[in-house]
Amino acid sequence: MQIQVLLFAQARERVGRARMTIELPDGGRVGDALTALERLHPELKELRPHLAVAVDQKLVGLDTVVHEGAELALLPPVSGGAAARFTVAPATAERWGDVERLFGERGACAGCWCQWPRIRGKAFKDGAGAVNKRRLRKLVESGPPPGLLGYLGDEPVAWVALAPREAYERLAHSRKLAPVDDQPVWSVPCFFVAKPYRGRGLTARMLREAARHAAARGARILEGYPVDPAHRTADAFAWWGLTSAFVAAGFREVARRSKSHPIMRRTIGTAAARPRRAG
Repeated sequence: MQIQVLLFAQARERVGRARMTIELPDGGRVGDALTALERLHPELKELRPHLAVAVDQKLVGLDTVVHEGAELALLPPVSGGAAARFTVAPATAERWGDVERLFGERGACAGCWCQWPRIRGKAFKDGAGAVNKRRLRKLVESGPPPGLLGYLGDEPVAWVALAPREAYERLAHSRKLAPVDDQPVWSVPCFFVAKPYRGRGLTARMLREAARHAAARGARILEGYPVDPAHRTADAFAWWGLTSAFVAAGFREVARRSKSHPIMRRTIGTAAARPRRAG
């Protein structure tokens, strides 16, 4: 039988391509697939202790049986191990191709292209797909960067949108997310993590980098609007981020006007704002 193999970060760098097809006997397991790959590309052997493996976008063990046509992804770890190298960079014009690659044909979700926080009503609905993509591209190319990209090696795997709160029209018209006070804040209203990398702490890491980025641009408060579901929520409803990730990144709740949707803040840039003592 044939299976598709997706290679990320250092695995892709060593093999020299991002996708390939390999043959396995019927009933073959994940461990058999890795052995077959290592026969074809011995340079992959030293990565094996550090790899996670996903089949059809679900993390699996070496004994998992692989079916005909399955998609097997080799995932170097986000933290720890020789293969790890996670970096974050602003989404600038030269990185537009990486935004496209991460968001894919669906524009992250249903043609959104991270425009839902910025545009309301019919304008957003009618723009789903190509129009929203052009809107985001214009923001990326004209600057300032509308978000940050997280990379594992040179593979874009995560996104966080951030800007001064007034950039997000939808927030201005939301009763449950109305301003807490009159202090100027930056907002992080949207996240996207590539499916194989979800559940690995990337949202918290992107939040920490967002705090650094905003502080360097004069922000003093970073504000987010995570969901706090009573039960596990579908990925499609977690693009606000989860409360647990915000807590891990040093945020605290400052308001809650709905049961599952708090407003959380982190004070940033305080050291830069504090005057130096004379003498």
